[in-house]
Amino acid sequence: MAMRFLPVAALLGAIVISSIPALAQVDPGVRGGLANTGGGLLQRGIAIPEPPVISPNETSGATIQQNELASFIEGINRAGQLESTCQNCADAEDGAPATGFGEVDPEFPQSHTNSNGLGARHNADQCLLCHGQPTLGGSGGFLPPNPGHKVQLPAENPLFRLVPNRFGKQNIVPSFEEQFGPIREVRFKFNPDGTPDNSVHQLYTIRGITTDPTIPDCAITQPDFAAELAAGNIALRIPLQLFGLGLVDSIQDIEIRSEFANTAAQRALLGINGRPNLSANDNTITRFGWKAQNKSLVIFAGEAYNVEMGVTNEVFPQATDEDPDCNGVNKPLPNDVLRTDTTDVNLAAFDNPLHILPDWMQFMLLMRFMDFPHPDPNPSASARHGQVVFNSVGCSLCHTPQMQTAPVMNSPVLQDRPVNLFSDLLLHHMGPGLADGISQGLAQGDEFRTSLLWGVGQRIFFLSDGRTSDLLEAIEDHASPASLQYPASEANGVIDQFNRLSVTDKQAVLDFLRSL
Repeated sequence: MAMRFLPVAALLGAIVISSIPALAQVDPGVRGGLANTGGGLLQRGIAIPEPPVISPNETSGATIQQNELASFIEGINRAGQLESTCQNCADAEDGAPATGFGEVDPEFPQSHTNSNGLGARHNADQCLLCHGQPTLGGSGGFLPPNPGHKVQLPAENPLFRLVPNRFGKQNIVPSFEEQFGPIREVRFKFNPDGTPDNSVHQLYTIRGITTDPTIPDCAITQPDFAAELAAGNIALRIPLQLFGLGLVDSIQDIEIRSEFANTAAQRALLGINGRPNLSANDNTITRFGWKAQNKSLVIFAGEAYNVEMGVTNEVFPQATDEDPDCNGVNKPLPNDVLRTDTTDVNLAAFDNPLHILPDWMQFMLLMRFMDFPHPDPNPSASARHGQVVFNSVGCSLCHTPQMQTAPVMNSPVLQDRPVNLFSDLLLHHMGPGLADGISQGLAQGDEFRTSLLWGVGQRIFFLSDGRTSDLLEAIEDHASPASLQYPASEANGVIDQFNRLSVTDKQAVLDFLRSL
C-alpha cells in the first residue's frame, strides 16, 4: 500500500508523547513516525479542504481571505509541477495541477512533466520534492523512487535514484546522497585558485535525457564531488521547513532587536553574543536560510527556483550553466516570468489573476500563507516539565519562544500574531565542530542562524548538514572548544548546564522538543 501525505491544510497532526523510563535519556524519535512520509498528495476526487491554512487569530478573529486561499492553492499546484527542459517538452497539459487536473498525476511525486524550465544543472526537478516531511511544505524526507508505477518501491531519499536517473539522465550519485539519508545540497568553500567560493554547485545534469530532442549534443559533466570531498572543500546543507515562513517574514526588525536586548544580562553570564545578518543595501535584518542569508520570501523563492532547479526568473535571470548545447533552441531565458499570453490555453493568461504570476512568485505566496507547525496538543507531563528545564538552562536565550508580527498589515491573517518560532533569527558562533567554512553576508564560516524549533518533533535529520537523526546528539554537538581558526561555541555554557542535569531532566527536554 502506498503511503500518503496528510492534507496540506491539516499540517502536522499530533500524538501524545509519553516519558520513556530508562537508565539514560533517549530521543523519543519522530513524532508520528515515518508512516506519513512519501506517497500521494491527495487522492483522486478529494479537494483541498476549505478551512484556512493559517489558523484564525484568536484576538482579532481574522481568517485567511478567499483570494489569499485561492492563491495558496494555486501555489500548491505550481510547487508540485514536474519540470521538463524545453518549451514544448511537457508530456501533460502545460500547467495542469498536481492535485488531479483531469487525468494528470493525482499522485505525488509526479511522473508526468507539466512545466518547462528545468535547468541544465539542478538538484531537484520539482519544489516539493525536497519539502515533504512530515507533509508537503516540510523538510527533506523520503519518496518512492518510481512514481507512476502501480506498485511503488519503498520511499527513500529522492536524490539517490529518482532525480539523477529520471528520463534517462546519466548521473553519478555522490557518496553523501545516501539511500535513506538526508537530502543534501553542496557548496564549495574555495575556487581552484584558492579564492572563496561559497556557492551552490548543483548535483546533477540533464546529459542523456531522452525527453528533449533539442539538446542531442549536451555533454556537460558533474563536478568531481569525490575529489572535492576528499580535499575537504565541500559543505553540505539540508532543506529547511517552509511552514509558517509568512509569519517569520512579517516580524519587524524592532521586534527582533527588542527580544534580543531583553536577554542581554542573562546571555552575558553564559557567554552568548549573537548578531543579525544584514542586507548590504538597506542594513535591515535578513532572516531566511541556514545563515540568514536571504532577506525575504521573494528572494528566497527566486533563488530556490534558479539554484535548486535551474529555472531562471526575474530575480535570477541568468542560467547557472549557459552551455547552448544544453539549453535548447527554443527555451526562453529567463524562463519563468510574468505571464503575458492573450489566451489561457496554457494556463498563462495575462488577464487571469490566478495564472498571471510566474511559478516562483506563486511559490512565495504558498510559503506566505502556509500554516505554522502545530505542537502536540496534549504533551506528556515529562514534556511539560521539559519546557521549564529548557528555559532554566538557557536554551531559550537563543531559541526565543515567541515573537510578534507587525501590528498592521495588508493581510489581516498575518498581522499582530504571535509567532512561536523558538529562534532569535540571529547569527551565533557555533565553534569549529559545526563550522562549515561558508561565508554568506556577514555570516562567517562558523556562524549560523538560530534554527527554528517549531516542528522539530517531526523532523528526521538535524543540524545544517543532516549529520544526525538523534536530538540528543544534535544538542551535544552545539558544544565546541575554540580552534586556531574559530572561537569557541557560544552555546558552550548552556550545554555545560544541560550536561549537569539529571537523566530525568535531560529526558524531559528531549520529550519537550519532540512535542513541538
